[in-house]
Amino acid sequence: MNIRESSYGYWSSNRAFLWVAGGAAMGIGNVARLPYLMGEYGGVVFLGAYLIALLLVGLPLLTTEWMLGRWMRDDLVNGFARLVETAKAQRVWIVIGALSLVGAALILSFYSVVAGWSAAYVARVAGGVLSGADAERAHATFLHLAQDPERSLTWHTLFMVVTCIVVAQGVRDGIEQAARRLVPTAFILSLLICGYALLHGDGKAALAYLLTPDFHKFGWRGAVVALNQAFFTLGLGMGVMMAMGSYLPASAPLKRMALTVIMMDTIYSLVAGVAVFALIFSANLQPTPGLALIFEVLPRALPAGPAGTFVGVAFFVMLLTTTLMSAVTLLEPVARFIVDWQRTTRAFAAVWSAVIIWLIGIFSLLCFSVLQDVRVLNRNFFEWLQILTSNWFAPTCGLLLCIFASRIMPEEMSRAAFGERDAWLYGAWKSMLRYPARIFLIVVLVYSAGLLDWLTSLWGL
Repeated sequence: MNIRESSYGYWSSNRAFLWVAGGAAMGIGNVARLPYLMGEYGGVVFLGAYLIALLLVGLPLLTTEWMLGRWMRDDLVNGFARLVETAKAQRVWIVIGALSLVGAALILSFYSVVAGWSAAYVARVAGGVLSGADAERAHATFLHLAQDPERSLTWHTLFMVVTCIVVAQGVRDGIEQAARRLVPTAFILSLLICGYALLHGDGKAALAYLLTPDFHKFGWRGAVVALNQAFFTLGLGMGVMMAMGSYLPASAPLKRMALTVIMMDTIYSLVAGVAVFALIFSANLQPTPGLALIFEVLPRALPAGPAGTFVGVAFFVMLLTTTLMSAVTLLEPVARFIVDWQRTTRAFAAVWSAVIIWLIGIFSLLCFSVLQDVRVLNRNFFEWLQILTSNWFAPTCGLLLCIFASRIMPEEMSRAAFGERDAWLYGAWKSMLRYPARIFLIVVLVYSAGLLDWLTSLWGL
């Protein structure tokens, strides 16, 4: 049973694919989430647990997504239908492809809104709007953008237009060429900002915050959070990696490339984390989680004058390059599905998929203005989208993929799809999927759904 040829082309090289996959994994979470979690949950202790989780969950599942995408050579829905039919499995497993596709579209709809804010902040920092800003002005600047539907819509639209243009140009001329430029740019900018922050900021405090071991702060919750972060940082369970894997040649060494992507993602997070926290601590500010760290705390940490403007612009350009690359890889599986479904051109499919996602995104951006009081169970549309996709869709798809690849696919079929010549690599991959990965993904799903907090409150832990 051999892997069929791709009718949509291939990546020009394994190195080109690594830029694409690395760019898909790198995003806002690398800057806003992982470094903060390291400081909150025991520094290097959390980092160690996170790296172990990446090897036990991220590595086998990332390999699985590429493997299945390469075997399908199709869009997620039709590809999974053929995969299930060939494996002689129950048709209910087709839901993995459909759920991944819907998840990718919904994630991009609100991700584009946040990415648009990043683009807006490039202009604001360059124009000196945030120079020497205090807490009140930084907060007011962000609210002025987020609560103005016209401004937010403009940046959301521009971002989706650029994303659409890249995807419309195809695998090699669009996605690959964008990755070759955007991802190295992000790495170079992160190193420049980090170098400046270490020289002129409080690098010692940043390194102490990120790396000082503290087992008391870690605890069982730190272990669970590390598992959760290891799953989400690689963009797993959203169909993105399967879609990118469909253009891989049969000879591509999946395990080695997965390790490289994990290394790229981790190095970028650490470098960006040191840079951000060195600047924050030099201004005697305290780190906060989430988007507030990027759009409110960091602008206050930038020094007044040309140096602060340069660092600020470099930071938000860095953020914009990674968000754009992530957005491109999120749009690709949706556009590919429309190409096959409507038997149409890639350009037409890219435009229509972008328009649909853009329209959904409008409801998200309006949640900060005219729809801010429209809530269901005390949450608005933007928050429900995040919960639905990140807490339910992605971990559910990840767990189902894990079970399907390790238990449902026939041995001959999974060996052919895996493609590695060494039998021990195949055995190690399958064992990791069956035991640590599957167990840990159940923990991730329970944690993401909020059930873990409910159980701990019930037992008084």
